[in-house]
Amino acid sequence: MKIFTTQLTGLIKRLNNYEEDIEDASRAIAQSVISDGRLFWCGDNEMEGLTIQACSGEDRIPGSIKIGKAPSFTEMDTLVTASSSLENPRLEHLADEAKKQGATVISICSGDNAEKNVWQDKADFSFNTHIQHGLVPMESGNRIGKPHLLIGLHIYYRLYFSVMEILEEHDM
Repeated sequence: MKIFTTQLTGLIKRLNNYEEDIEDASRAIAQSVISDGRLFWCGDNEMEGLTIQACSGEDRIPGSIKIGKAPSFTEMDTLVTASSSLENPRLEHLADEAKKQGATVISICSGDNAEKNVWQDKADFSFNTHIQHGLVPMESGNRIGKPHLLIGLHIYYRLYFSVMEILEEHDM
């Protein structure tokens, strides 16, 4: 457990590099909420947990909606995607549609910086969890413990606290 905690702490510290982008993404989210736009959430695999937290958790961002099957977007909307990999055709298609219709796209994904990150091109704001492999080595040489959701939730809470501060300033 000590190895896992040490590696996890390192990943969390890397998120400090996103401080300015978190503030900008939070402003975009708050703008959607304040202007009666919609705030859509969509996650894959375990990252669906972010959607659950955002839309129905105790610390949910006001106005958050789990994305439906055939959404339409407006310029006042924001789409947040969360993926445990850098490639997900469904989320990529949603992001493309949202961008074409003028919405802001925020991506939370996992992967290696050396890989071509499609989200850097598709999203207005892209947050990489930097999880490439398991954090804990086993005697067999395998590595286990990929905390995609745990780091994703850490990013979520950074956004949440910043958004709530902005909304409070606007008496929302």
